[in-house]
Amino acid sequence: MRSRTRIAAVVLAVGAVLLPGTTAQAQGAWTRIASPSQPGRNFLQGADASDAGHVWAVGNLYARNGERHSLVLRYDGTAWRAAPLSGFPGQDSLVDVDAVSGTEAWAAGMSVPQFGRSSTLVARWNGSRWAPEPTPNGNPSSGNELVGIAAAGGMVWAVGTYTDPGPTFNRRALILQRAGGTWRLSPAPKLQATDFLTGVDATGATDAWAVGWSTSNLTSAPGVPIVLRWNGTGWRPQTLPTTASTTLNAVEALTPSNVWVVGQTLVDGWNRQPYVAHFDGTSWRRIATPTVDRDAQLADIVALSPSNIIAVGTTAGGGTPLVLRWNGSSWTRETTLPTATITGAAAVGPSTYWAVGNKFDLNAGYEEQTFTMLRS
Repeated sequence: MRSRTRIAAVVLAVGAVLLPGTTAQAQGAWTRIASPSQPGRNFLQGADASDAGHVWAVGNLYARNGERHSLVLRYDGTAWRAAPLSGFPGQDSLVDVDAVSGTEAWAAGMSVPQFGRSSTLVARWNGSRWAPEPTPNGNPSSGNELVGIAAAGGMVWAVGTYTDPGPTFNRRALILQRAGGTWRLSPAPKLQATDFLTGVDATGATDAWAVGWSTSNLTSAPGVPIVLRWNGTGWRPQTLPTTASTTLNAVEALTPSNVWVVGQTLVDGWNRQPYVAHFDGTSWRRIATPTVDRDAQLADIVALSPSNIIAVGTTAGGGTPLVLRWNGSSWTRETTLPTATITGAAAVGPSTYWAVGNKFDLNAGYEEQTFTMLRS
């Protein structure tokens, strides 16, 4: 969803039929790593890393008293620990994180100051604590949320949606840009009645990518994938190859001419399967993925190199972790741990991947617990 561990630093109603694939044994096995949870329902939504000692996972806690609080965990090279937070507004949550260095990282989400209204939330890690920065809203009197964030070339981008201030209550694409230390709204083209942005990545000040989906009618029309490209002056839409209702959840831009997007597409009008497309600098092409269990979707994608990329998600409505790996020529499925929902991933050079999410635990008060797994 964001600007991941940089390659230079570590040298979704008519279905389309996907090509069959095979399950591949990973070079290294996936192992669950213990992570702290608090009393209540714990959800990790996004992850990123700048190095082995600064691996971040963000999300939210639904506490037993009904309050909602942001969760930020850091793997410091030895263990996952809760990170210090300061000045958060309350009733807040985080969805995505981008790690730049040991002393700079960014997280995005929202706060809910009152019923019927939500506000954008961006927090910054300065090497010792996480604290929010002032951010604008698309519609200050109604709903605003951020779900993706990326930093590159001295700029930081955050994307999401806001409620259209007109009479329809449709959703509009929301893009925030931080330049010169100040956040401002960056105009996004309106594509259909409802537009959602779900992820962002950038390779520099004049090259950024935002993805999501749009529809002419939320209850009856198919989803159309959105890809917007920033060229230094404005956002321009791109067209992706698809014949079915398709939505995108994440983007990974290795270079301006090597960009991946992932999400899900409908097959036979009811079965969700992974969707992956690639931009080679000239055009977009859909890339075949293994046919997997019913109701599968990809939530995130990260890369260690152009020939070592993973896409993560969940199958069967939140039952089994899904990890696909690109080896430079094809996508194969890796063997993973059972029974967890995977929502984010991080890459740490030269060979380490993290995946994060949540796991329903009968032994923990029938509540969701944070979940992280590692392959190296």
